[in-house]
Amino acid sequence: MKKSLGTTLNRLRREAGLTQSRVCEELAARGLEIQSAGVSKWEKDMTMPNAAQFLALCSIYGVTDVLGTFTGGGGALAGLNAEGRRLVAQYVRVLRASGLYAEEDEERARVLPLFDLAASAGTGQFLDGESSEPVDAAGAPEGADFAVRIAGDSMEPAIRDGSVVWVRRCESIERGRVGIFVLDGQAYCKRLGASGGRTALISENRAYPPIVPGEGDSLRVLGEVLGAAGA
Repeated sequence: MKKSLGTTLNRLRREAGLTQSRVCEELAARGLEIQSAGVSKWEKDMTMPNAAQFLALCSIYGVTDVLGTFTGGGGALAGLNAEGRRLVAQYVRVLRASGLYAEEDEERARVLPLFDLAASAGTGQFLDGESSEPVDAAGAPEGADFAVRIAGDSMEPAIRDGSVVWVRRCESIERGRVGIFVLDGQAYCKRLGASGGRTALISENRAYPPIVPGEGDSLRVLGEVLGAAGA
């Protein structure tokens, strides 16, 4: 009987002796944030991991024969519909780009997760930790852990609307540095500074006033911006 993707992922996790929470921690260490509920949805075939997440799961579970493990060895595309064939092709591209399964004499490419929902450089937009796609990070700074696409012009001219920035994951940054912040559930790309003696998120574009968190507001750092792609 053919096993679904979710059933196979569940079996691999249990064989590896990992809880769903532990899998989340392993994914986070690879720059892929997801809640336990997200892993559960994968294993119940309610949703599917994207290519970067799938590649990370293979690494965590020690899967080297990807096609054999997930197709039962009955031919790489046997029994798959058009969407299934598209996903297989996507996974193969990411496997090749990762370098993990490349021949020893092939140059290893660097891939980082790019978060689909933009961090705002203007009014603020939620950064969804469960939605990302792999991106070629050949030109990324050495310490970058993930990438974010920016929405808004408040950090222009340094960071333009629609550009991609490379981010080093950290929980705090020095004043004067540019980072990705979450303020009451909204994500911002801003420079950490001060206004009126209080911590503030500062825009490069003078048309935008500083954002000063209130005493009851929740402000946390997702990471420090190391540079913009193509810059």
